[in-house]
Amino acid sequence: MLKSKQIKRSSAARHLLLIKVSLAFFLLGISVVARRETTWPIISWILYSGYTARFRPPEPTASALELRAYTVDGDLHIVKPEQLLSVPYDSLSYDIVEQAFTDDDIDVRDASRAYLTGAVSKQIDAQIETIQAWTLSYPVEPLEVPPIQRQFPAAEVMIGSFLAEDTAQANE
Repeated sequence: MLKSKQIKRSSAARHLLLIKVSLAFFLLGISVVARRETTWPIISWILYSGYTARFRPPEPTASALELRAYTVDGDLHIVKPEQLLSVPYDSLSYDIVEQAFTDDDIDVRDASRAYLTGAVSKQIDAQIETIQAWTLSYPVEPLEVPPIQRQFPAAEVMIGSFLAEDTAQANE
């Protein structure tokens, strides 16, 4: 009886060894003979296949919004929209600038212009004659440090302008 148990165990061990060796040869055969992306490890995994990473190229230009305020003395002051509110880089200041130069809703435009006139004059501590909004475009060079040279805009496009006295008359 003891001998029959040993025979059964050794027979099962041989079968298991045969299955392991067959599986190893099968996997080795697939990876050597078929040499494709889909054969390692049997399915296509980006980590193990011959995949090369592709990155989206950066936008060729970046743009920024700028306000140019001319005082009654003729001085030019450049103000960024994010300087107008106490919270820096708040999108609300950009919305106010955009609304001040669109004619979609005249009441909103006039209110935005009145706010801009007050905020800019408070920022530069001078009486304003004219406010202009400009979009500045800069080339992006991803391999340069820094990638954007803010001193040299590639293009300057005026969005619009208004006289400060017009906002005072509209509010009366």
